Amino acid sequence: MSPTPLSAGPVRLEYDGGDLRNVRVGGVEILRRVYVVFQDRNWTARPWILQAESVEVTEDSFRIELRARGTFDASPFTWTAEITGDASGTIRYAIDGSAAEPFLRNRLGLCVLHPIVGFAGRACTITTPDGEAVETSFPEAISPHQPFADVAAMEWPVGPDCSARLEFAGDVFETEDHRNWSDASYKTYCTPISRPFPVEVRPGDAVTQSATLSFTGALPAPVPAPARVTVAVDEIAVPLPTLGTQSTDLPWTPAEVGAIADLGLDHLMVTVDAADEDCAERLRAAADLAVQAGCRLRVRLADGSGGDYARIRDNVRAMAPLVDSWAVVHDDEKVTSAARLDEARAVLGDDLPWCGGTDLYFTELNRQPPDQEGLAWVSFSVNPQVHAFDDRSVMQNAATLEVIARDAGRLSGGARVAVGPISLRPRFNPNATNPESDVSSTDLPASVDARQRTWFAAAWTLLSLRAIATPGTVAAVTYFEALGWRGLREHDRGSADPGAFPSRPGEEFPVYGALRGLRGADRLLPSRSDQPEVADAVVVEGDDGIRAFVINLTPVPQSVVLTGAISATIEAAPTSVTLERFPRRSP
Repeated sequence: MSPTPLSAGPVRLEYDGGDLRNVRVGGVEILRRVYVVFQDRNWTARPWILQAESVEVTEDSFRIELRARGTFDASPFTWTAEITGDASGTIRYAIDGSAAEPFLRNRLGLCVLHPIVGFAGRACTITTPDGEAVETSFPEAISPHQPFADVAAMEWPVGPDCSARLEFAGDVFETEDHRNWSDASYKTYCTPISRPFPVEVRPGDAVTQSATLSFTGALPAPVPAPARVTVAVDEIAVPLPTLGTQSTDLPWTPAEVGAIADLGLDHLMVTVDAADEDCAERLRAAADLAVQAGCRLRVRLADGSGGDYARIRDNVRAMAPLVDSWAVVHDDEKVTSAARLDEARAVLGDDLPWCGGTDLYFTELNRQPPDQEGLAWVSFSVNPQVHAFDDRSVMQNAATLEVIARDAGRLSGGARVAVGPISLRPRFNPNATNPESDVSSTDLPASVDARQRTWFAAAWTLLSLRAIATPGTVAAVTYFEALGWRGLREHDRGSADPGAFPSRPGEEFPVYGALRGLRGADRLLPSRSDQPEVADAVVVEGDDGIRAFVINLTPVPQSVVLTGAISATIEAAPTSVTLERFPRRSP
């Protein structure tokens, strides 16, 4: 179902299945989302089941009542909400919940997301539970730790003559910089992370919370959205990072090798268990595959030690001319330590292009920057679904990679920055405290997203690439796996679960087509849409001219006007990616 538009006086917003979204004053977003969250003992966010819903809407007010129950561990928990907005612009979201049986939770209650556009560096006053007012601001550089603690209320300007105030009740709240995990928001949430977790919720325990948004001063008038989407395309290009994908299983059929070779990718990434007895053979096979596919290699050596490296030294030295990066990763380290890198260097050679960083998210790099001495590369992985999995949030999160790429350049100490592996879903849960209970919320494994084989993955990939490339700080990007349900193309043998993931043998997913459309492009023309949640365009350039990938994110046709470096109007079909080509620009 489409979101329901709402008004609270001059404030405009949307209601979407229990959530408030896109709260706007004078056409400017001031809150991204208000919602109820349950994160289990593994920090996995689980969905709610809406059991009843009543929505009453007038011209300048609304009242919503709903009842919901939890799923998985929270299945004994039910809650009701009253969500109101009045003609003064005041909006209140209040919940009251209880459990029929005990269960464990890490987080349970209200969360508020603040947008990142226009908020970085914005002044903010935090009121603590004891009434102290603290003058601060939303962080510009991504804050490795919580920028706001002990939040009972927060206030910030929303115009020259108006301020917004957000008050919380029922728990102590704090704010984290959600951009660390590629979320397009700052998040104010219930129950400080410093408190013990998990916590048992028992029958009789009341979860009663509220968040109230109000305003002082003159609220600006609503601003209607333009009739057509306009995307401004910069004249000055920036280099595109080199592109690659992962090889996760061998052997490949000749058709599979040929399909990946046709993309003209720069590299294949391969991860080998350095302690495995057949590591040397796996390295040889990866080298052979890279040669066949016309790619270079990026190698990750996992969980090795000195003896393991000695056993593969000859193989490493023989294939070194083919390899752009040698990374060392260990399950027991969030960021590769200098000691672990030195152990590999001592055996395999200081002259190799060594890569440090993390197999986890940018947040780990931000909290623990690697020792950069002797590093050729610094890397981290990305996925857009650490905290949210709905279409809208996932697509919004692509934009955050521009900020991450900028800050990664600051942390790299002169080493080149590589982003990858990039996946649509988390490859694993690094925060699981009880992995056996961390089962998937869908019929597919937790690392697999049914949208991988749809236009959605292609659109997100293109938008994420634009964001990563715009600051000019990232040198290499590794997207997805080459083959299979986490990949660009299905295996020739077919789907691992045809019922849940009904791909055809050898099926080329739309993201495969997007990467094929990028072949030969080496420059990005940065672009900005005036309605990025409606439609957008990613524009690249090569020796053969300009290519514009026009992305319609809505279920209805859109006219998209391109201005700046190119001038055109593209008619985009519903939920689609359209590739348009333009002549080469004059030197």
